[in-house]
Amino acid sequence: MKKFYKKLTALGMAALMCVPTAACGGKKESNTSANATKDYVYVPEYKTVSETSDISNVVINNNMIYYSVWDYDDATQVSSAAIKTMELGGTEGKTLPIEIGENDNVYNICTDNGGNLIIVMGTYNTSEDIDEYLQTYSLKKYDKDGTELFTMDLSGMMSEDNAYIQYACVDGDGNIYLSNGENKIWLLDAQGNQVGSIDVTNYLQSMGVTKEGKVVVATYGTENIVLQDVDFASKSLGATYDNVPNPYGNLTILKGIDKGCLINSGNSLFNYDFDTQKSEEILNWIDSDIDSDNIVAVSVLDDGRIFALTRNNTEENSSTEMVYLTKTASSEVTQKTIITYGTVYMSSRVRSEIINFNKTNEKYRIQPKEYGSDDYEAGMAQMNSDIVSGNSPDIIDLSSGSTNLYIEKGVLEDLYPYFDNDTELKKEDYVENVLKAYERDGKLYAILPSFSLSTIIGKTADVGDKQGWTLDDMIALVNSKPEGTEVFQYATKDSILTILCMYGMDQFVDWQTGKCSFDSDTFMKLLEFANTFKSEFNYDENEPSEVSKIRDGSLLLSLTDIGDVQTYQIYETMFGEPINCVGYPTQEGTGTAISIGGILLGISSKSSNKEGAWEFVKRFLTSDYQNSSDVYSFPILKTALDAKFQEAMTPEYYVDENGNQTEATKTSWGFGDVNLEVYAATQEQVDAVKSLIDSADSAYEYNEEMFSIITEEAAAFFAGQKDAKAVADVIQSRVQIYVNENK
Repeated sequence: MKKFYKKLTALGMAALMCVPTAACGGKKESNTSANATKDYVYVPEYKTVSETSDISNVVINNNMIYYSVWDYDDATQVSSAAIKTMELGGTEGKTLPIEIGENDNVYNICTDNGGNLIIVMGTYNTSEDIDEYLQTYSLKKYDKDGTELFTMDLSGMMSEDNAYIQYACVDGDGNIYLSNGENKIWLLDAQGNQVGSIDVTNYLQSMGVTKEGKVVVATYGTENIVLQDVDFASKSLGATYDNVPNPYGNLTILKGIDKGCLINSGNSLFNYDFDTQKSEEILNWIDSDIDSDNIVAVSVLDDGRIFALTRNNTEENSSTEMVYLTKTASSEVTQKTIITYGTVYMSSRVRSEIINFNKTNEKYRIQPKEYGSDDYEAGMAQMNSDIVSGNSPDIIDLSSGSTNLYIEKGVLEDLYPYFDNDTELKKEDYVENVLKAYERDGKLYAILPSFSLSTIIGKTADVGDKQGWTLDDMIALVNSKPEGTEVFQYATKDSILTILCMYGMDQFVDWQTGKCSFDSDTFMKLLEFANTFKSEFNYDENEPSEVSKIRDGSLLLSLTDIGDVQTYQIYETMFGEPINCVGYPTQEGTGTAISIGGILLGISSKSSNKEGAWEFVKRFLTSDYQNSSDVYSFPILKTALDAKFQEAMTPEYYVDENGNQTEATKTSWGFGDVNLEVYAATQEQVDAVKSLIDSADSAYEYNEEMFSIITEEAAAFFAGQKDAKAVADVIQSRVQIYVNENK
């Protein structure tokens, strides 16, 4: 799949609440998934905070929370910031008497063992004689009540090359450590005096303080992330520690429960032992119904509970919650029926839906299994093996797999009976051809909550006004143009072969009959056409923009995905004359394909919890989800799609400097030296998009195995070592064997 993405890139694709715990009365409700097999779980208790402003720079010390807030007044166009404090058990923040100017930014807050606050601030200089974006840094120390103890100007120790403070820590002796997060650590004593600095060879990933009061950094080693001591006395980095858990490419270092440190990374919180250089996952945030994307602070309380402060910002609602997680024996919680959700990589939208489902459903609980968290391609292979071997998750995200193969293997459940028996959903309310794209013999094997349209766009003067064309039509157009005319921007032999095969694979592989046709004249002609392109492209930053080349005729066609009306408008503006979404060349059909807008969901035919699986899958089809901001492309629900069209046609206005109401742009795209702007869509533009949706008659998928065979064998033809027929015959043989083995 990574190879596929690289090819596309080369072508320019682009309230107070309490859960049922003992404190609330009754038996504790299980919040376990993967932890169901552990002898303990962390049971959460939630408390909503009254703070409505954006919270940042959160630090917890001696059962107090210190944080900064930032507000912007739309009426006065004035921003303001403040430092606040809140008790761990409270919900109302108290503003400390710390003055923050209009041009000041609070970048870091940390505390020492005495509860004093060390704050790093940046101030923009707005003098007319100086660049308004010039910023100076200062270090300020306050006691816990907000009384200033001292201020230090940091400008003298910082150069233009490293003038930024990313991390700030205080060790057990009160010494202060500052870092730009790249190549520098500055060391200051408890009075703010600089006593030295450390040049760092490798990029710093994080900085934190251990239970013992030692400052450590996470940095890149020769192969993986490592931890290193920061030695204040010798002004250097000290001992190195391996086996640091870092499955998602980022981490935060926190004080440990009994000793050492905790490492928060992705969906997990780990305990790290410096003596053994080993880590242990102590909780998974999803298991505790917490979205790791929303966490703004984590700490260990004196009583051993884990505390997290979360902030959820959506278009519909913003809220801040305190979460207290208590380690509880698994035998003390009520277990739910587990529904497994398998995916190569889980998006933030799916994670949020899993958490919301697990919080509210009384019978079922979703347990995610993310196969590709460490290695995408290996994970995809393992997921495919599990699905076809009968060890499949209950719910399958098919967006990275071969849906056709799974259908032929009989491992996917027909979803139409679940529609028919559902009292809330009706299949007639959804876009018919999007459903039909995943139908076989009247059975529905996958659901696509949102979609976009993959197509080729050209000038109507070049490609005509009908949707759909053949490879012969495309070749004829190319041959009619002057030599040197580009067909697609940045196209290469490999990328053209992959793209045209991917969107025309139905003419070469019939999964229902098992017949392959790579030895056909059509495929050999495709090979020869791809061979007319360059072996590789060299990007030239001085070459004209895509817009300029399209308008002057030196570039014919554009490959794109259309997921909203604005994108269609942009291409109309780009071409500067009537356009046609003619689609990819195929023997039959329009050549405009339905693309996955995020996830493609199926239910395993081997699942013993199909009804529970449907309860989760249907969440993505409800009106609430379909009309939410989580759907970035076209929603599959007709009423939600109509609402998108209406929104696209509704003008937006602002009041200009002369007090006149002026229509605002809906969006703008920059292409090199050209900036394109679009406003509210016309009915004609919306109708064109509707027509394109109605015409889409297929769904593409990328089969890693088949495309590996095609590109591997085609290389000999592109290198002049074999002719097209010889290569086509080998591809035919190898793919036919693959299809036969997988039917």
